[in-house]
Amino acid sequence: MILGLGLAASAFAAKDVTLRFSVWDGDEALRTVRQLCRDFEKENPGIKIKLENYPDYNVYHQKIFITYAAGAAPDVVMMNPDRFQRLAVRGALVNLNELAEKTPGFDFGEYYKEILDAHSYKGKCYVLPRDIAPIGLIYYNKRMFKEAGIPYPDGSWTWDWKIRPELKEKDFLWICEQFKKKDKNGKYVQWGYTPDWPAILGEQTAYQTGAMVLDNFEEPTKVQAGTPEYIKAYQWAADFSLKHHYAPTNVETTSQLMAVGEQLFAQQKVAMYQTGIWKVPNVRRSLKPGKEGFFEWDITTAPAYWNNGKPVRKYTTGGAGYGIMSSAKDKEAAWKFVRYMAGDPGMIAMAKAGIAQPAIRRLAIQKGVWIPGPDSPIEQQYPANMMATDDAVPHVIFAPTSQYAQQVVDRVNRGIELLWNGDTTAQKQFTENQKLAQDRLEVLKKQDALPLFDWRGGAVVGVLLAGTLFGWVFWKSGLRRLTPMSRAEAVSGYKFVSPWLIGFVIFTLGPMILSLLMSFTDWDVIQPAKWRAGGNYQEAVGQDPVFWKSLGVSFWYTLFAVPLGVLGSMGLALLLNQKVKGVALFRTLYYIPSISSAVAGALIWQRLLNPDSGLLNFMLYGPDGNWWLGHMLSELFMTDPSKPVNWLTNEKTALPALIIMSLWGIGGGTVVFIAGLQGIPTYLYEAATLDGASIWQRFRTVTLPLLTPTIFFTMITGIVGAFQAFHQAFIMTQGGPNDATRFYVYHLYTNAFEAARMGYASALGWILFFIILIFTIVQFKASKWVYYEADVK
Repeated sequence: MILGLGLAASAFAAKDVTLRFSVWDGDEALRTVRQLCRDFEKENPGIKIKLENYPDYNVYHQKIFITYAAGAAPDVVMMNPDRFQRLAVRGALVNLNELAEKTPGFDFGEYYKEILDAHSYKGKCYVLPRDIAPIGLIYYNKRMFKEAGIPYPDGSWTWDWKIRPELKEKDFLWICEQFKKKDKNGKYVQWGYTPDWPAILGEQTAYQTGAMVLDNFEEPTKVQAGTPEYIKAYQWAADFSLKHHYAPTNVETTSQLMAVGEQLFAQQKVAMYQTGIWKVPNVRRSLKPGKEGFFEWDITTAPAYWNNGKPVRKYTTGGAGYGIMSSAKDKEAAWKFVRYMAGDPGMIAMAKAGIAQPAIRRLAIQKGVWIPGPDSPIEQQYPANMMATDDAVPHVIFAPTSQYAQQVVDRVNRGIELLWNGDTTAQKQFTENQKLAQDRLEVLKKQDALPLFDWRGGAVVGVLLAGTLFGWVFWKSGLRRLTPMSRAEAVSGYKFVSPWLIGFVIFTLGPMILSLLMSFTDWDVIQPAKWRAGGNYQEAVGQDPVFWKSLGVSFWYTLFAVPLGVLGSMGLALLLNQKVKGVALFRTLYYIPSISSAVAGALIWQRLLNPDSGLLNFMLYGPDGNWWLGHMLSELFMTDPSKPVNWLTNEKTALPALIIMSLWGIGGGTVVFIAGLQGIPTYLYEAATLDGASIWQRFRTVTLPLLTPTIFFTMITGIVGAFQAFHQAFIMTQGGPNDATRFYVYHLYTNAFEAARMGYASALGWILFFIILIFTIVQFKASKWVYYEADVK
């Protein structure tokens, strides 16, 4: 027996440890990470790695947060500075200092201090850095510089608010001016520079000129986006492309050129491209030595701001590392794996692939690892000046790491796409949003002091609510007045429907009551819920500026989309109800869009609504772009009437575009109307025809009255569905521009799953429930116009 127990214990001890490992890496990095996982398993036979990849950056962090709340989090997670604190303060991440102290020979001092500090909170490190990625790098086309007679940039250049021609190649703006080119029609076809995304230039300009969005990035108390310095920096960044044309505008990049920064660089439409080092693999694939289209290129640091005779270098930066979730069962094994991935083996592999600048400086300046050596393959000789990445590190500024930062900065940047499109000014953008962001920051800080919610009392209230509801149903059903035999029959009936009733209580009524209780709390599902009373409802109605905007967006969408959908469905049904050859095929063709993938439909409509190559603008502006209808729309909606309407990025046209798109799904309503039409007795049409009624008279006196129940049904379901519109904004516009398409349910979603405010999201859900309930009751009360044949006596 003792021997058997010993063997069982040995088998248990020898059992492999499996670590779940989550990353958001793209294809190139993912291949390297997979190989590293396999190599680690070979070196550590008792540990197995289960790799999980979520390439969508925002979705990734939502999944980590939610899976931790559900008790199903991975063991090791990829994290970065602007998202880790939300988990760290909730006890979801392990303090790595405690593990490091027990590890002989481990030294935090090997890592760049900048990224180590960015992954620490109150002096404790929660994420071991894997890489650092300064976004202050300029990729430049040597061929274009040589043809223009301009010396290659060496990083010593500077910029001021205007061109300084006396400095020539030492002045960044002067260089940008030299590369501007127009075609014979006066349209810009070449530019000096483009950022990977517009905010790069805005943030860099603000940092270099001393403007910060928050007073403290770890524990903010004040929002500073409304200062003159911050406003000036962002307006200059917007004018850089809109007014001076040193870079393609946001509209030109997204709609006319249909290319991202790396593509514009590879196509030689821009001479310089600012981004991080992670774009190197993409550029190498586009520009292969010896292949068509190849040109010599390299990188250097972005220009410094010339401030009273002194250059000021400040750059935004990225960077990531690996943390251990506190729910991990074997933290020692997880720590061993983290040290491998964020140590020499992991960093060397990522560095040789050209993906990530090592967070250990010793490796970041080592030839043959990160810096190209004489024996490096020809592809890895580009870029040659990899030392620029090390030069940039002392000047980097990480995004705010505070757990409140995302919500607060989102308020600051609401509608910022309008600034990049030239539809607003920085003064208006940030003056209006400064107060909103400051108010939000103060509310978030006050919520930390709220009392805990008593779940036992809440459970009692929930049971009472459920009991009251069932008692009311029992009373209304009249069971108390039935005879014993009838009551026995009723009880038998309830037994038959009991599976459905149990499912209803568990999966519908129970969650509804829970969400009602949650609506009175401040709860992120990880920390204990706090009692907020009616604070969520008060915030929605009186403090949340997006609440009324999103409710208004959903209301206007419903007001136009539902009638258009009803009329479109009815008109299409009248056409498809005719007895003509091939009608079944047409019915199928019109019905298919209503059951097709919402994502596929959204992508199709994105192309249809493209301002330059989309079918809609082609029909409005004509093949030569000069039709009067299109120009009338441009005069009406566009800041620059000479350009075609940009449907999805224009605040005035984005919602109408989605309303037009809603007609894509009228096939579903058409089927209902066809059923209604086929339910109308033919003898009524025959009698009307014998009486000499025309087609219109038959429609008005026979078809329309007998279709009123169908119309009523489609209006009820249409309003309910329209108020719950979500996927159009989620896929196509992300609620923009300036919340012009932020549907109510999209606002609810962002609060629940991005901000982790489940209590507030529950309150928003109940407000929507009562809004839809009121609309439905009003429609039923006003339904005297509906004709039911059975009501005729």
